[in-house]
Amino acid sequence: MVNIMQDEKYIKAYIGKNHDKIMNSTFSWPTFLVSMIYFLYRKLWLYALIYYIISFLITLIFDSIFNMPTITSLISIIFSFIVAMKFKDLYLYKINRDINKIKMSTNNEEKILEKIKKKGGVSNIALIISIVIYSVILIISYKEEYERISNILNNTNDLKEEKTTRIDYNVPDGFVNNYESNTYSSYRYTDEENDCNFIIQTMNNNYDNEEMYLKNVYQASNIDSIIINNYTWYYFNEENSYIYALIYEDKLYALNYYINKDSEVCSNYLNELSNSLKVIVNNENS
Repeated sequence: MVNIMQDEKYIKAYIGKNHDKIMNSTFSWPTFLVSMIYFLYRKLWLYALIYYIISFLITLIFDSIFNMPTITSLISIIFSFIVAMKFKDLYLYKINRDINKIKMSTNNEEKILEKIKKKGGVSNIALIISIVIYSVILIISYKEEYERISNILNNTNDLKEEKTTRIDYNVPDGFVNNYESNTYSSYRYTDEENDCNFIIQTMNNNYDNEEMYLKNVYQASNIDSIIINNYTWYYFNEENSYIYALIYEDKLYALNYYINKDSEVCSNYLNELSNSLKVIVNNENS
């Protein structure tokens, strides 16, 4: 950092209000708390722009791209802390540079002091405008956050609005239920010429989409999609296995159909079963 060699009267004239506090401090609380506003108030236009760009990049990289809001906040606080510690040095660097330029433009002492005061000091207009802009931004942000929280609370407290979903289907004639639970149902059909069974599963959704589920669980490669009763199901078949998957809200539903003996009867049952798949939405306590 450049060593400040200006007369004290020039520096005092440039800083103006709160000269002693700034010169005697090692940490700038206004810079730490409201950096942009304070920079604009002190006519540090370039510093304000640089601070804004760096803050924007921090938010863009760690929040928007990597979705790490906590890290974004932590880095922003550290950045503001460092700037607040270095504020006096940065400010004096600009003061020294501006005073040198003014002294080179004239030898008249009165004009030098007049230009220094005009160049430095504070800008109340910039302070008012920046406060208004920040206030508007805060009001909009708090309004959106308030509405978001209100919606969450309303959905939590209003039991009539709570919904449950399930998959409904028609079990073809002749299939016998082997096992039944809230999340798993198993059926089988068998005779001398036919042998087929199917499983209906309901799971918590740990996948981004149905294709990801099929690829991860079944190592499926050739995945197709089909509209069944207004919902898009993803499916694939491999030898005598037919797998259907659907993600709805926070649940993943899967139909696993297996033909153990290749027959037209089991294939017809598969068509009947798959075409009957429906998403049922019920309101609790209604």
